[in-house]
Amino acid sequence: MSELLLARSAGIVNGGDSVVPNDLHVQFDLLAAAGGGEALRANAAPSALLRPAPHEIWFSSTDAAAPSLHAHAAGLATLARLMALSDGSNLTLSGWFDGLRARIAATFGAPGTCVLLAPSISSARDLARAVAFAIQGEPAREISAGASESHDIGQTRDIALRLDDGRPREAREINHEALQAARQLGSPLLLHVLDHSRTGLAGLTRAGADAIATERSALTLIDATAMRTAPDCLRWDLEVGRMVLISGSTFLGGHAASAALLVPACLAERLRHVPPTALLAETSAHDLPPEWRDTFCAPDAARFNIGLGLRWSAALAELDRYLNTPEPLRSAILDLFASKVLGQIARYDWIDRIEQGKGGVAPLILGGATLAQAQGLRDALATLGDQPGDAVFHLGAPIEIGPDLVAMPLSASAPMVNDVAGRIARGVSFERAFAPIQRDIEALFNKMERIWEGALRP
Repeated sequence: MSELLLARSAGIVNGGDSVVPNDLHVQFDLLAAAGGGEALRANAAPSALLRPAPHEIWFSSTDAAAPSLHAHAAGLATLARLMALSDGSNLTLSGWFDGLRARIAATFGAPGTCVLLAPSISSARDLARAVAFAIQGEPAREISAGASESHDIGQTRDIALRLDDGRPREAREINHEALQAARQLGSPLLLHVLDHSRTGLAGLTRAGADAIATERSALTLIDATAMRTAPDCLRWDLEVGRMVLISGSTFLGGHAASAALLVPACLAERLRHVPPTALLAETSAHDLPPEWRDTFCAPDAARFNIGLGLRWSAALAELDRYLNTPEPLRSAILDLFASKVLGQIARYDWIDRIEQGKGGVAPLILGGATLAQAQGLRDALATLGDQPGDAVFHLGAPIEIGPDLVAMPLSASAPMVNDVAGRIARGVSFERAFAPIQRDIEALFNKMERIWEGALRP
C-alpha cells in the first residue's frame, strides 16, 4: 500500500495533497496522530506524545507520556510493512486490525471474547455504555468509586475512596455505600470497578460488584486501564461475565490514545437493541469484530483508524516484553521501586506518608499544599534547570485528596521493568540492573527539594 493511499485512508490528506515521500518517521508522526482526538492532532500534539524522549525521565501515570523506544520502533516497523517497504510484506489493513484484536483477545480474553478498539479511554467507556444499552434497551444508571482518581469516567454516582483527612476508606464501607446507591438508583445499572486509581487505591471490589449485580441485575465494567492487573485475573473477569477496559499508553509505554473494551461471549450473545449513535461517534468499522459492525458503527463511520492501529501495534510490542518477564521478577522490581520512593519520602516533613506504596505505586502526598503549588512543582520538575546534572522529570497531574492535601502520582512503568529485566538477562546482578532507576529516583527528590524549598513551600 503506498504512503499516499495510506494517508488518505487515515483522513490526513486530500486527493491533491502529498506526504513526505521518504521519511518514515514523519509519516509515522502524521499517521499515529490521526484518529486520536484533540490530544493527538498532528498540528497540535507535542512531539513527546509521538516520539521517544529517552533523555527525559518518564514515570508512569494516567497522563499522556512519551512512547518507549521499543514501542516506537515496533510502530515504525508496522508502518514499513503496511507501506510494503519491508521485504516479503503481505500485511493488509483488514488483516492487520484482525490481528491486533486477536492478540489482545489471546492475552487477556476467555474463549469467545470480543475486542473493541477505541481511540481513547473515554470512547472505550462509551462503547461499554453502548453494550449496556444494547443489552438493557435503555441508558444505564452508573456507579463508580474513585472518579476523581481515575480518567474520564464521566457522569456517575461516585463513591469516595478517601476519608476527609485523605486516608483510604475501608473496602467494606465503599461496597456498602455502592449497594445503597444502587438501591436508590434502580435498574438498569452499570458498575465501574476501578482496579487501581492514579494513587494506587482500589475502588468498588469485585465481590461488592457481584453482590449488586446479583440483587439489581447490573452489568460490571472492570477498569484495568492502569494495566497492573494480571492477565489471568482479567481472563477470569471475562469468564464470569464482566466487561474489561484496558489501555496501551502510560504504564505500557505506548503512544497516548489507545484503549480497548473486552466483552465476554455471554454478554455479546445478549445484544438486542441498537445503541445511540452518540456513543459510537469515534468508532471505525475495523475497530470492531465483523459481526458488530452493522449495529455498532455510525452510518458515516470510517473503515479504518490507521493511527489507532499503529498506536496499538506499538503498545503490544512493549506488553509482550513485559509479560515475557517472569511474574516474580516483575513484582520484585515494582516493589523495590515503591520501597526506594518511600525511603526518599521519609526524608521530608512536607511529604506525608498516608499510603504504604505497593505494586510500583508510591504517590507523593503534599500536606498543606494547594493544587496550584503542586502543579507548579510538577511544571518545574518537567523543565530543564541550570544545576549540573539536572534532568527533566515527568510525574502525573496532581489530585486534591482532602483539605490541604494534594497527591502527585508517582509510579514505575512497564518499560522500566523491561529494561531492568533485560539487564538481568544479560548477566547483570539485580542490584546493578536496578541502579539506573534508583539514581533517577534520587535525582528526582534532590531536584524536588531544591524547587520546593526555594520557591514553593507554603
